[in-house]
Amino acid sequence: MTYSIPTIDFTDFSDRSETIAQEIFQACKSTGFFYVVNHGIPKQQVDRAFELSKSFYDLSYEEKSKYKVQTYDFRPFRKGDPLNLMPSMFLENKDEIETFARTCHAAAMQILEAFAIALKIPEEEGGLGWFSARHRYDVPLSNELLRFLKYPKGAEATYKDPVRTGAHTDYGSITLLFQKDIPGLEVQASRTEWVSAPIVKDAILVNVGGVMEYWTNGLFKSTLHRVVFHPEHQTHDRYSIAYFVQPEKDASLAAVPSCVIPQTRPEFEDVIHGKKPELAIVNDYTTWRYEQSYRHKKK
Repeated sequence: MTYSIPTIDFTDFSDRSETIAQEIFQACKSTGFFYVVNHGIPKQQVDRAFELSKSFYDLSYEEKSKYKVQTYDFRPFRKGDPLNLMPSMFLENKDEIETFARTCHAAAMQILEAFAIALKIPEEEGGLGWFSARHRYDVPLSNELLRFLKYPKGAEATYKDPVRTGAHTDYGSITLLFQKDIPGLEVQASRTEWVSAPIVKDAILVNVGGVMEYWTNGLFKSTLHRVVFHPEHQTHDRYSIAYFVQPEKDASLAAVPSCVIPQTRPEFEDVIHGKKPELAIVNDYTTWRYEQSYRHKKK
């Protein structure tokens, strides 16, 4: 079977929600990845976020090292204030960054509403709001994360081993990925072969995370993905932005109340993190994933 990553158009979502939900359902059962176009995030916000990201990475090594980062993460904002220490160039533009983060959150909630439709969650169990009730932005246990990434030009790499450190699955419910100019992402869509995830103009690339796979008893696939180097990486930096949609830390990991998911939870296992134990809440899962990733890196 030949796998490809589908593109799903969110135009007129309120009128086309059933059709969109079925397209998402098929994508999540197969590749675990899909592109979203007409997603409601203004292009100028995305472009500005990339400008700010580049401005940060253009700082001197001494300045960047104050923040002890290889990537730069923004935790949720509280009453307009960031939860993490920021360099001055981010503080001066924190309103724009917060607006972008909240716009990403809103887009993610619409995507998760489509998940709820696809999974036929009963109204008495939360219905269309089942996922949004577990992903509130303005609560102390909010777990979402906006990340600016840079892959420096000229790096030497021959990423061919699917179990290398770069090959991974995400932790949360879904991830929104913005790519710009330089491709490089690959997805192990068939579980054995890697396929390219090219840049689609003005699209967000969405993928299923580990918690969603857990919640759906394995129906929706959290797929390994990695970044490989292309010839143009020798002369051009690669930038991307990820918005990690992660449930609140105390959210239960009990299966989604759905008639379409398997009624028993499989024994999850992947080539990087091994067998997943039976866990109670999201924070247990996140802690376990961090521990497993650390052990894998040490190996």
